[in-house]
Amino acid sequence: MSSDALTDIRGFLVSSTAVTSLVPKKDISVGWRKTIDNFPCVILNQISGTDTGYLGYGLAGSRTRREEFIFSIDIFSRTNRKQTYSIADAIVPLMIVSGSCRKLSDIDMYDDVLNVYRKVQTYNYTLFHLND
Repeated sequence: MSSDALTDIRGFLVSSTAVTSLVPKKDISVGWRKTIDNFPCVILNQISGTDTGYLGYGLAGSRTRREEFIFSIDIFSRTNRKQTYSIADAIVPLMIVSGSCRKLSDIDMYDDVLNVYRKVQTYNYTLFHLND
């Protein structure tokens, strides 16, 4: 998965007033940062990805393939766990509405290192490429 795909997903999140009413646009980012200074915040990261050619890939000019990416959306809050739930509740419908994303997991924790409430959602994102 290229960072472009995660950047597109970020663009989708920051265009939603349901999300940005809870997290400022500047605090929704792609890739880990050296430090996290503002809370609440949302960070998107790629976990894994596959790229599969369909029958006949490479023959007679066929380039039909399917890419699948697993990525995480990490939600951080210093306020309380309820704030992470509210942010997640705003994100989930945006991710699954297109039918390209499927939520795989949803984990709640308290991060002792950062002293924050943290919710980690993982998604499978599927893209089909026809003869590209």
